[in-house]
Amino acid sequence: MDLCGVQTLRVSSSNFKTLHLVRHAQGIHNVAIEKGELTSLSDELFDARLSPLGIQQASEKRKEIIGSGLLNTVQLVITSPLRRAMQTSVGIFRGQEDLNQSHIFPKVNNSPPIVALEICRERMGLFPCDKRESIGTYRTYFPDIDFTMIESDEDVIWQAEREDLEEVSARGLHFLKWLWERPEKDIAVVSHGVFLQQTLRALHEKVGTPLEDHLLKRFANCELRSIRIEKSDMEAYTLAAYNCRKYVTPPASTSQLHTFE
Repeated sequence: MDLCGVQTLRVSSSNFKTLHLVRHAQGIHNVAIEKGELTSLSDELFDARLSPLGIQQASEKRKEIIGSGLLNTVQLVITSPLRRAMQTSVGIFRGQEDLNQSHIFPKVNNSPPIVALEICRERMGLFPCDKRESIGTYRTYFPDIDFTMIESDEDVIWQAEREDLEEVSARGLHFLKWLWERPEKDIAVVSHGVFLQQTLRALHEKVGTPLEDHLLKRFANCELRSIRIEKSDMEAYTLAAYNCRKYVTPPASTSQLHTFE
């Protein structure tokens, strides 16, 4: 597997697919916690939305991927169902931050489906900023996002206890395995700093995929890193059973895959 910039992807064989990993743009929780105005435990940061700078970051990232041609190749977008990630997803891949911000985002013809999945959300539990709103509410604000693969309307996953980092790594590998079994060859993922970092570290430490140290560091807000996973990467490691707190697991085999149109 190569982890590299959008412009320098390696072509090696037909048995690969390309994943474009994006951390959400700056959220109000990032600003408030960094400035010391609030702590991670503050209920004021519940399901944190994008900051004004975050909205601008998503708009600029959209311009970048339009210019690079990447937007014309993406076939499917998978997003975390936390508000800041979904705002980033529609901002980059639809041209709007929410129903009231479409004027600052450039338009293009290609609009790949955007699908929300619980499995790629941020490290779960304890912090209100990592607890989501109900899906019924989300459907009003994000009509372009497909929520059919999320089973519970309310956030039954979030608990007072913080999720263990090993659990985050485990679901990250399961998520990559699921992406490999998707029919699409070019997929974007909009997620979070801890989840993306733990997933890449698991690839390096558990699967044995060689990755340079700087590639294992935390993503900046709205940073995009493109990776190509090959058949040999996905077959090199057998996913172990693990007792993660209950989340809605995506289909486990190609025969169960849902086709998004």
